[in-house]
Amino acid sequence: MGNWLPEVHLYASPATQAYFASGGLDARANLRIWEALLRKYKIPFKTINSAERLEALASGVLLLPSAVVLTQREKQAVVNFRAKGGSILATWLTGVRGENAAWLGFDFMERALDIKVVGTTQANDDDNFMIPHGDSPVTHHLPAGQRIWTERPKEWYPLLLEGRNTAAHMMDWSRNFIAGKPTSTVIFDERRQHTGAMSRSVVLGYPERLWLAADRKLLDAIAYDALEWLLRRPSAYVSAWPHPHTSAFVLAIEATDIIVDNDLTFAKSYEDIGGRATYFALSELAPMSAPMLKTLQDRGHELGYLGDKFSGFKNQTSATQAKRLDVMRKDFKDAGLKLAVDAGFKPPMDSYDKTTEKVLSERQFGHYIAFMGTVEARLPFMVLPDQATPPPIKATVVLPGTMSSIDEIMEGGDPDRANRTFLGELDMAEKMAALSVVRMSNQSFLPLEQWTEILKHLKARRDHMWLATSAQVADWWRERERVDIKLESSPTALQLSVTVKGSTPLEQPVSVWINLPESGASLRISPNGQAKSSLKIDTVDAWRAAVVLTGLAPGIHSWQIHFDRPVAKNK
Repeated sequence: MGNWLPEVHLYASPATQAYFASGGLDARANLRIWEALLRKYKIPFKTINSAERLEALASGVLLLPSAVVLTQREKQAVVNFRAKGGSILATWLTGVRGENAAWLGFDFMERALDIKVVGTTQANDDDNFMIPHGDSPVTHHLPAGQRIWTERPKEWYPLLLEGRNTAAHMMDWSRNFIAGKPTSTVIFDERRQHTGAMSRSVVLGYPERLWLAADRKLLDAIAYDALEWLLRRPSAYVSAWPHPHTSAFVLAIEATDIIVDNDLTFAKSYEDIGGRATYFALSELAPMSAPMLKTLQDRGHELGYLGDKFSGFKNQTSATQAKRLDVMRKDFKDAGLKLAVDAGFKPPMDSYDKTTEKVLSERQFGHYIAFMGTVEARLPFMVLPDQATPPPIKATVVLPGTMSSIDEIMEGGDPDRANRTFLGELDMAEKMAALSVVRMSNQSFLPLEQWTEILKHLKARRDHMWLATSAQVADWWRERERVDIKLESSPTALQLSVTVKGSTPLEQPVSVWINLPESGASLRISPNGQAKSSLKIDTVDAWRAAVVLTGLAPGIHSWQIHFDRPVAKNK
């Protein structure tokens, strides 16, 4: 296609520079952060510092770093630049002050940047973690739900924004969701101007000041992805979930009591929407629960271990923990229950430690459910065994339990409000492309009306939310880890290279998402000797296409990537 916007224009507003200097602040500090990033990634840029030069811009990306003060002439130049099809990356407060630094409010941000400022994080002392979406056009280098700690210097609080497409939130460490509470702090969009030109925008609601204390590489990743999208440069990344799913939901039932007929009725309601749960059971109850557990297995539900008894593992010796796990497995076998060789484990009461993790890996458990503090993101991860440990049949996968259990949310509150909280939290996880491991007791007191509403909510999202068992997610993550990709330039076209590790063909549909240079453009692939039958091209949204890899053999594969312009619509 070849019409990607070639250059970034870094605007050093004289009025903003003077405003910062009048307060005793380094007027060029914000600019230097961007200059360093642009040089680091070899992105062509020019620094401009006058309204005249701003008015002369015809294309590219205009970068407005905390341009708190803008004159009316500068603001009009920004609006005109977008009308020509130029794109904007703005940070924090933009044009909220005018001539003589007089406060004007957020009208310009709403009118020119397609966002609405609805507050700051000043009143929320614990909301000092930025939580980005995964698999987003402008944050795809970061995993879903990655915690990014930020400091809270007075008067430099991140903005809370409303807009069409959110890419990151400001939240507390636990990512607690409160219905009606604004949290969005990164917004992106593309709109058609009155001239007919398409203009993209990304607003980072936080000031450059926060980069100084945060993990720089994480904030750099957001800035880089945003710039690449605004520059309309194609990017490729492996989707977190098997095609066509964009998030995953695991219902983990903690069977702390004997399984009875009511449990089968509950399971049937989940089956009716196409779901299958993982039942983590106590081995001391296995003999009494065995008939019902076998029935659940016959109906497609999965069986995992909750421990030998409802007692924590934390702070016990390695020998004690190993013995308990061995007794647990034997109890299930003696009860006539057949579990997968690498069946999963859920620590009772979330009580476990590093010793537990080591023993689980040594005994080749396929996966386990972990506390949300085990990892900073909302995605599974692999556990590498110690060098002294024999290689496992399969690597152990850790599934972080990053959502509160249904029972915890329902405790001590209005059920309807609790349900809104749970469903809102689930919606946010879905938009983040995250894994949601939802725990629930088999003796739950969840009212039928609330459970029915949850089922209705899940059913409506079945086309893109994967209702999976814990072992299915673990198997998928091992499969996904086998795929490495590169998108590189060649003399004639972009080239997508895919490396499939291992000794067997891919068993699940791994999709490579590619950011398109133009909204609504289509993607074509020219194989370099590969059979077309292993590929399928699908649409993700207006900005991205998916290259679906099905049954791809081990080895290195490559294709040429071509983009076709969107068909012009009749005016």
